[in-house]
Amino acid sequence: MSQDKEGVYHVQGEVSIHELEEFNAFLEESLKGGQEITISLSEVRFIDTPALQLLIAYKRQMEPEVKLRISAVSAEVENILSLCGLKSALL
Repeated sequence: MSQDKEGVYHVQGEVSIHELEEFNAFLEESLKGGQEITISLSEVRFIDTPALQLLIAYKRQMEPEVKLRISAVSAEVENILSLCGLKSALL
């Protein structure tokens, strides 16, 4: 995960149960610092249900004080969100 000069966090590769502990730590640390966090999933090839559940849980837990925004998704992630019926919950 990297952060660009606009403050957007870019997640890359796969986000699955195997990376969940690292992803959770990243979300916890990122959400401590501000009013809004923007995450790009445009370079994510795969995201599984536990990772999606974690994103939704953080989004629900933190708002309205801190806004968790997904700025972009890859075609693969968009297909997964559509299949799971979670597109409106995250985008």
